[in-house]
Order: sequence, then structure tokens, then C-alpha cells
Amino acid sequence: MKRRSMVCLSVLAFSAFTRLASAQAVLSIDPTSQTTSTGTTVTVDVDIANVTDLYAYQFDLTFDPSVLSAVSSSEGPFLANGGSTFFIPGTNDNVDGTVSATGDTLLSAVGGVNGSGELAVFTFDATGGGTSTIGIHNETLLDSFINVIADTTTEGAVNVRSVATGAPEIDAASSMSALTLLLGGLLVLGGRREGAAR
Repeated sequence: MKRRSMVCLSVLAFSAFTRLASAQAVLSIDPTSQTTSTGTTVTVDVDIANVTDLYAYQFDLTFDPSVLSAVSSSEGPFLANGGSTFFIPGTNDNVDGTVSATGDTLLSAVGGVNGSGELAVFTFDATGGGTSTIGIHNETLLDSFINVIADTTTEGAVNVRSVATGAPEIDAASSMSALTLLLGGLLVLGGRREGAAR
């Protein structure tokens, strides 16, 4: 009897754990991977999926400052589906490679937002060749009762190709014309000097 009770409890505990794990919200970078070239501007979104009653959030974004330079952050449309919001774009640090304390919150006594969507949009300049991982860290999701919502995160990456700036092309015909003019000028100048010496 005890053994049967223990088995039942184990099954119930596993079921509860499975439901909890499947109920976790997922924060992700969109697109997961993209390729661009130096000298261009690139945007990445931070999306959320499978969330229930999201009232406020905050997170840090990390990147490789030798590849990307953070420019700006803007609010995505997801949380505003629940009403008026207050968005904090975060602080760009292009030395350490972070955008810290990006956050957003609903302002009135309403329920949070359910489902999936875009939380924020980040704009970067592609400044160096290489691959930069884009990571989400120190995240906090709160429901309308100010309870923490469990979550997981997924990284993204931006691949930047170096564009070499070569020397300007030289037109052979133009070069010969310039050389002919230069030599002609030198001959004329030489002739004048000889005439003056006589």
C-alpha cells in the first residue's frame, strides 16, 4: 500500500513539474541568426512566447563590442496590448558590450498580457568583422500580482563580414595623359632656362 502511494505521489509530482516547465515563458532573439557587412545598421528583436499575465519586465542585452555598437532601443507592441505603458530603453555600453536595464511596465490596475509577441527592438551599427552573440541576461518578468514569472532564454547571433576598402582604381589612359603633360611642361621649362642662360 505504501509502495503504491509513493508511486502515485511520484507520478503527481512529475506531472506538476512537467506542467511548470511547459508553462515557462521564453525570451528569445529574433532573428536567431543574421548576416550583414561592416558599415551597415542591423536590428534585433527580443520576443516573448508562452507567457501568462505579463505586467512588467526588465533585462540586460549583451553583445560583442568589437563587432557591434549599440545605437538605440525602442518598445515593441506586445505589452502595450494591455494598456498604457512606461518604457525604459536601457543604457548602452559599447565598451563592455551591454544594453542594461531595458524595461517596460503597464501603468494601470489591469491584468497582464498573455501569449507571444515582440517586447523590444534594438538597433546596432556593424563596426567590425566577426560573429557577435546576442544574449539576454538578468531578466525579470512580473505578473499583475507582482509575482515573478519563470522563464528561459534563447541567444541569437549576428555575423558581420568585413568590407575591405581598396585603393582607388587608376585609369591607364588618364595616367598617360597626365604624364605626357608633365613631361611636356618640364621640357618647356627646361627650354626657357636654357634661353635665359644664353
